Amino acid sequence: MKKLTILAILATLVLGFAASASAVDLEAKGQFQFQANIMDNSDFLSAKHNGAQEDDLNFYFRARTQFRFIANENLMSELYVEYKTRVGGSDSDVSSSSTDRALGIKRMFLQYRFPGTDVLTTAGVFSINLPAAASGGNMVLGDLDAGALFVETPITDQIGATVGFIRAYDNNATDNSSYSATAWNRKDEIDLFYAALPVTIDGLEATPYFMYGLIGQHSFSEVAANSGLTAPGAAAFNKNVTAWWLGTSFSLNMFDPIVFNADIAYGSIDANQKRNDRSGLLVDASLAYTGLDFVQPKLMFAYSTGEDDKTDNGSERLPSINNDWAMGTTYFGGSALTSSDLNSQNQLGFWTIGLALEDISFLDKLSHDVYFLYGKGTNDKDLIINNTGLQNISADGMFLTTKDQFFEIDFNTNYQIYDELAAIVEFGYVDVDLDKDTWDSYNTTRDGKDDPMLKFAVGLVYKF
Repeated sequence: MKKLTILAILATLVLGFAASASAVDLEAKGQFQFQANIMDNSDFLSAKHNGAQEDDLNFYFRARTQFRFIANENLMSELYVEYKTRVGGSDSDVSSSSTDRALGIKRMFLQYRFPGTDVLTTAGVFSINLPAAASGGNMVLGDLDAGALFVETPITDQIGATVGFIRAYDNNATDNSSYSATAWNRKDEIDLFYAALPVTIDGLEATPYFMYGLIGQHSFSEVAANSGLTAPGAAAFNKNVTAWWLGTSFSLNMFDPIVFNADIAYGSIDANQKRNDRSGLLVDASLAYTGLDFVQPKLMFAYSTGEDDKTDNGSERLPSINNDWAMGTTYFGGSALTSSDLNSQNQLGFWTIGLALEDISFLDKLSHDVYFLYGKGTNDKDLIINNTGLQNISADGMFLTTKDQFFEIDFNTNYQIYDELAAIVEFGYVDVDLDKDTWDSYNTTRDGKDDPMLKFAVGLVYKF
């Protein structure tokens, strides 16, 4: 009954908005997706080798709909609703502990241009994406739905400016008596201040950006859970923490059909305790040839700094708030169907080189993408050997030392049944070779064993 009530409220909101202002145009678009995923040995250990991730076959359904209320070319608002569930899970109708499915508001914002100008303001909850060109998204902050206020304006025909404020996290909005009296007015927010200068000239695009962050003293539990902001030997903050990031995306197509893309990002966290500091670098690049009708070959490369062998001097990895970066479609994420990355945002410290053959097509409506990746870690193995109880260090093939390596093959197929409906099949294989002397001392259950990970996913995606 509660589910029907939520649906009725959403429908009333949409219809009410449309009826209350007849001059407003209502535009709807969205995506409905159903899929079956087989993930075998996603921790690179089979069941007989004490693997803990052997619930191989799962089914998922997700529906997203964006309602845009457009007054004119200078004013609009958006209501973005989402429903998603694992079929047969704890939110299933047949479950004895059935609860409401995850139906709710994903984004809700308004956008307008100041009268007589090109100054565009966006305010509300919307997707935050820092600039990225060579990969699937930004390593520092990408695909994060957060409360924000952004203002964009052109300066010249070639140069623009964007400034914004992002409330990335706030654990307790009221700071009331649910805490003890000594804990009122908790500093548990993560606030970000952003500025970018997009430049577009013939054959070249670049967006240099800078972001400054204030991390509240009492947000450590969230920071530790996020793990892209903590150091291996991190302890609870004893005061507020500051952070900053500087980077740029770069795209060169003046030599079309040869296209070069690159990104660089550097970030630093300055905490009162040296063990909580973190700073690091990521660079990536791709070189594609787009002159062929039946395939687009592309070379890819990425490098990120890794940890040294100490914990008392903080972390040497790039601080990350919400990682949307990917090369390939399995180890680093980037899949159209599977929802989680094997290599999550805390597990930086690697280099990788790859070859992509994208948009392979010999038959109408049928296309394929193939990816080959090889990579190694840049983290010092002695960090693992000499320390125990490290913060957010994983022994399941996601944190790579200089003695560890991986190889990945992806083969993905897309068949357009209709212009709006696609059938997608994805296959991924990742073989990780972890150094026995390093990891057996850290996690004795591994016992020198590594098993390749296999992914097979089939889905239907309807976009309208």
